[in-house]
Parts: sequence; structure tokens; C-alpha cells
Amino acid sequence: MVKVGAIIQVRLGSERLPGKALLPLPFSGNASLLEHVVTNARSAKSLHQTIIATTTRSVDDAIEAFCNTTDIPCLRGSTDDVLERFRQAAYTYELDVIVRLTGDNPFVMPETIDQAVAQLLNTGSDYMITTGLPLGTNVEAFTRQALETAASQATAAADREHVTPFIRRESGFKTQTLPFDSPISQLRLTVDYPTDYALAALLFERLWKPDQPVTHEAIGQLLHEQPWLQEINTVNSQRQVFVSEEEELAAARKLLQAGGLTRALLKLG
Repeated sequence: MVKVGAIIQVRLGSERLPGKALLPLPFSGNASLLEHVVTNARSAKSLHQTIIATTTRSVDDAIEAFCNTTDIPCLRGSTDDVLERFRQAAYTYELDVIVRLTGDNPFVMPETIDQAVAQLLNTGSDYMITTGLPLGTNVEAFTRQALETAASQATAAADREHVTPFIRRESGFKTQTLPFDSPISQLRLTVDYPTDYALAALLFERLWKPDQPVTHEAIGQLLHEQPWLQEINTVNSQRQVFVSEEEELAAARKLLQAGGLTRALLKLG
């Protein structure tokens, strides 16, 4: 049997919104943001185990305490070398396939996890990523062998910090995408800034019911009725992880062109 597990990377030392993973969702709720991530992961039929991987910093003692109260395995490791943290978790819990989740994305759907895992296994791929879903709701799945190879060979700081760029970039891995065509794909559903949390809390307040995830269909219907909601966090920018210098330059050119900064664009070449 192929053992599939979700590893949720999380820490409380966020610069933009400290302690965000343990903030209540909704505002008046008893469950934390992280608890919703765990609940959605545990609802995925393809997962045999869900694990939290946090740091050894004292600020993250609260994450371990959360794990103890919710009976979820917790592995603590390097703050900056998240790739090694994942490798340790996969090795410790004997996972064959890993789904990478983060503690600030409470809108990842169990069905998306199941589809990503199925596509990975059916195609014999080393790595699978979904595309076309709202920011913060796409899913990565990869094999333990790919993770071990990346952990042993990757040396760049960005590859160690962000776990999967090495796998996505190097030609030795078989990678696949699983595209979706979501009507709310432009929406930002990650929680990185206070306004992201405000939107998430409002959506949960209107749509969440115990033991039921907030579906993208329900969010789309609510936005149709209350379109102003999607303006709450539109000014927020997402820190991007590029797999190559060429990809980063292409993104810079696109940004300069969109802003009408033609002279700077010419300088970039």
C-alpha cells in the first residue's frame, strides 16, 4: 500500500501577521485558522495521515501545544531549511507520497487534495501541482523519492526554504500539472496580511458550518451577491517563488509593462 500523508508547514513568526495560524476563524469562532487546515486535510479520502511540521523556535511551542490538544503528529525542525524539515517528517512517518500544505491556507478543498494525489499516482509522476484555483488553494503532491533527492542535492537557500523549486526545475523529475477552470481564480484566499484575515473571517462567518468546508462554489455565490467583498484584499501582493532567473525576469517585465514603466522595461532588456 502506498502511504500518503499531508505535511502542513507552519510557524508563528510571520512578519506581516504574527501568530496568524492560531487566530480564530471566524472572528467569534472557537477554531483557529490552522485547525481548519487540519480539518480539511483530514477530510481528504486519499490521505492516511496528517502531520504538522514547525520550527524549534520557542515562539512555536504554541504550535506543538495545539498539536497535543488536537492529537495530530508534530515534527519540529529547522526554521530556514524547510526542505529538510519535510524530509525528516516524511522519513519519520514513513510516507511514500507527500501533499504539501501550509498553515495559512484554510480554503484548500479535500477534493483538490484527492484529485492531485490520484493524478500523481495514475501518471507515475514525481511531482504534481494544481493550477487555475484561487491563490492559496492549489495543491502540490510529490513522491518521497523526489523529496529525498531534492534534500540531498539542493544547495541554494531558496530551494531549501521553499521545498519544491528544485523538483520543479531540474530535468530529472517527471512533473505534471492538473489544471482547473475556477470562476473565482482571481480571488486571493491565502492569509498573509491583516486584510486577508479579514476576508477569510467574513467568508467563514457567512458560509461556515461545523464539519463542513467553505466550498469555492459557496464563495462564488456570495461574491455574486456581495461583489465588494473581493475588494478587501486586492492590494496585497504575494511573495513569489521562481524556479529560475528567466522566470523571475519574465515576471518583472510583465509587471513593468502593466505599470507603463517603459523606460525601466528597456533597461531590463
